[in-house]
Amino acid sequence: MAKHSIIRVIAIVLSLIFFIITMVFTALAGPGIDPFLESTKNISDAFVTEITPDGWTFTIWAIIYIFLALVMVYVISGIFRKNAYGPVYCSPAVLPHGFFVTWCLNLTLNIAWLFLWDRKLMSAALAFLILIALTNYLMIFFSCIGLNNYGAWLAKYHKVDLWLHRVVVQNGIAIYATWTTIASLVNLTIVLTEDAQISTTNAATISLSVLTVVLLVWTVLENTILDKHVRYILSIYPAVIWALTGVFSKNYNAADPSRNNTFIVVLLALACTIFAGRIGLVVWRHIKTPLYEHISPESMTPMEIADKQKHIFK
Repeated sequence: MAKHSIIRVIAIVLSLIFFIITMVFTALAGPGIDPFLESTKNISDAFVTEITPDGWTFTIWAIIYIFLALVMVYVISGIFRKNAYGPVYCSPAVLPHGFFVTWCLNLTLNIAWLFLWDRKLMSAALAFLILIALTNYLMIFFSCIGLNNYGAWLAKYHKVDLWLHRVVVQNGIAIYATWTTIASLVNLTIVLTEDAQISTTNAATISLSVLTVVLLVWTVLENTILDKHVRYILSIYPAVIWALTGVFSKNYNAADPSRNNTFIVVLLALACTIFAGRIGLVVWRHIKTPLYEHISPESMTPMEIADKQKHIFK
């Protein structure tokens, strides 16, 4: 039976500390309490774009942080739970070291972005938002690597952990990744308008075009070559729909719809259609072509799999 991994416990504890620190700074940044100069709302109001969402949409941050908190609760619970091989968090380690390193880096970037946004350094804030989104993608990648290695074993012996990983870890981080991607595009619109001197209309059209391309490319990838890795990640589309609904409610002019008003309506309809189709496809594949059905969990024990992994994937 495997023993506790001191290095992994330290990684989990550090991840918790970074998360708590991020929550403290986020709570201070919201109303603009020292060391922050202004509330995040005041900054947003100072840089209005044609794709800035309505105020209520930003409540999604509460959902994101609830999911991240649940991730921490789930990971920490693994220290105190055991299976046939030892403590759940390391026997096997479904979430590798790279996941926790990236988690800490992501939250550090998050805190830095709060200060850059507060000081109205929009170009730097854009760069950090993009890095936040990229590290979110990387965390999803590490979680997919873990399930690719141990999913068959979990599916047979620990289905609850398999589904907690899919729902809490993967879908929770996917919401975070989607929202920071959209936030990056809003920030891009600000930079294009303020620094590149592009009109507000054209800047918004550019950002909406980028979102459309990203959405379509992701739709193709998740339904083809990435299906076995991301089949049950469904929270991306609700986050997109939520954001676009907020943009619509704040900016749509029914009397005289602008080019971007029309773009938003079309993109919102597209996102809803893709989401409905995606749900149907996932249900059909779940029934007809379930994952891991051709993989024998007895062919290699989880600990043997772990021994073959590079350290960052362990």
